[in-house]
Amino acid sequence: MMTLRLLALWLAFATAALAADLRIATLNCFLLFKPGIEHRGQLDNANPLTPGQYGEKIANLLTLVSGAQFIGLQETGGRAEIEDLAAAGGYQWAFAKGRDTYTGQEVGALYRLPGWKVIINGRVGALNAAVSKHLLVTARKDAQTIHFLVVHLIRPIGEQAAKHQHQLDCIAAWAREIIAREPASSVVILGDTNHPTSTPASSIYGIGQEAAPLHSPAATHLNGQSYDRLVLVGDGAWNSTQIRRPPYGRKPNKSLTRVWTDHFALEAVLSY
Repeated sequence: MMTLRLLALWLAFATAALAADLRIATLNCFLLFKPGIEHRGQLDNANPLTPGQYGEKIANLLTLVSGAQFIGLQETGGRAEIEDLAAAGGYQWAFAKGRDTYTGQEVGALYRLPGWKVIINGRVGALNAAVSKHLLVTARKDAQTIHFLVVHLIRPIGEQAAKHQHQLDCIAAWAREIIAREPASSVVILGDTNHPTSTPASSIYGIGQEAAPLHSPAATHLNGQSYDRLVLVGDGAWNSTQIRRPPYGRKPNKSLTRVWTDHFALEAVLSY
């Protein structure tokens, strides 16, 4: 008869054998607007990309997320730009038009998940009024379900501070509802939160666990702030977190940041 010690060892080995990893990243693309397309908003008009610069920027951005299997994107012009990134990098893509008519910016996702059934849910009804820029993508494989919510939150300045907190609260309530309904699933909230503080021990949403960067400082932006976040709620654990900076110094000129980005890619391995 198998002893309790042998049974515990067998269960540990069996669990390890079933465990798997996914490399997940988030990247603010810094005004990735394709030339020749009229976008909503005016933020791309001051320093528009030429066709040559646009192609250079597409290639540069992909180097920052090379190897990632799911990538949340912010500050793109929309479907055309996300399609171009996907085609250049050999990814599949997801997009749902947002409600931000001021900046003309959209969020999206790239993914390379063979063996997974991927559902592009689009916008979430419970978040539609509060979070103008978000996208939900669900991936299922065997008994595992992961809900990826890509977000780009408003800046908490002045009167917008209360709106920013409301966005955090709405996302937290939505994630709690998902886990209550599907306790064995995972929710990954990724994107630019515009939250101007260092990564806390838990999460800016008040639930889940942030992928705390292992590098110091933990900045994901040229100004030293940790705007970009990966947060896990539910099944799984983060490990092997890293920040990928563009290959420039602390004070790059505007021409250089324009064909790269003023953000850094944040990547972590999700063990589920």
